[in-house]
Amino acid sequence: MRILLVILAVFLAVSGHGQDSQVPLFNSEEPLKVIIETDMKALLKLDKEDKYQKAIMRVDGNEINIRVRPRGNNRFETCSFPPITLNFKKSEFKDSTYNQLKKLKLVNACKLQTQYEQYLLREYMIYKTFNLLSDYSFKVRLLELEYVDSKGKMKPINRFGFVIEDQEMLARRKGGMIIKRQGLRDEVTNRDQMVLVSVFQYMIGNTDWQVAALQNLKLVRSMQLDDPVPYVIPYDFDYTGMVNADYAIPSDKLPIEQITERLYWGKCYSDEEFSRAIAVLLEKKEEIYNQYASFPYFNKISLSQSLNYLDSFYSIIEDERWWKKTFMAECK
Repeated sequence: MRILLVILAVFLAVSGHGQDSQVPLFNSEEPLKVIIETDMKALLKLDKEDKYQKAIMRVDGNEINIRVRPRGNNRFETCSFPPITLNFKKSEFKDSTYNQLKKLKLVNACKLQTQYEQYLLREYMIYKTFNLLSDYSFKVRLLELEYVDSKGKMKPINRFGFVIEDQEMLARRKGGMIIKRQGLRDEVTNRDQMVLVSVFQYMIGNTDWQVAALQNLKLVRSMQLDDPVPYVIPYDFDYTGMVNADYAIPSDKLPIEQITERLYWGKCYSDEEFSRAIAVLLEKKEEIYNQYASFPYFNKISLSQSLNYLDSFYSIIEDERWWKKTFMAECK
């Protein structure tokens, strides 16, 4: 195993994957204006996830032929506007900023009403929150989207969306590789990251995740010989109490009735391990609150609900007796 890791480390270094490479797309906090022109009626047919269709993307002076398709599972059942995959393979940009792109997940508001756009913005901010806690996290970029129907049968749709860093891009950025094998136990992942993710999922009110099934989690293993275990990286947060979408309901197998009720869904860890994760969250508390308070695209309801949900979490972890009782009573 050690010899294999050495070989992989050398390969990654030679190919540039061992560097802390960045895709400039994710280096800015400003929303990026993007126009996507395609057959909107065909795109909105939710039974075509396995088929790509042609589209034109206009961004930063580039006009480029790409391919798009709907994606997702649960949202197909509840949403009139699905998330989509942007496929850049074989595309050529004038601006080298985008030349590294292959595929990106684009998250749209589930429906066109304003409240669904606010749900999307809340989910975007969850990604930004975890970025503050760990560099082993998916970067995101907010978009000011305009969808144009190439057939001219629908009015343009203007909405916020966001793109998520591709898993291979994240692995390159961290000088590692994606682990796609299912069935791994929580115990064989990086311990500090695993505990942090577990407490973070409790923070945002999320029970829709599982390591063994790679359910809404990715695994990235560093190629450093002294760090051979994979890091758990969470994603897909629309079914959380922090978002509080009207279509999100907890599983009937859980002892909670509303999505906003928190339930610790992680494993049992020692007091010391929980304390280290909580210390990270306490250290970043001011930055997290400031990030929410300064986000200009929330309406008053989203901001108020988000801050109140954070308040209820911090009131728990700031009381040692309370968090010990909570986590130890609910851990698996």
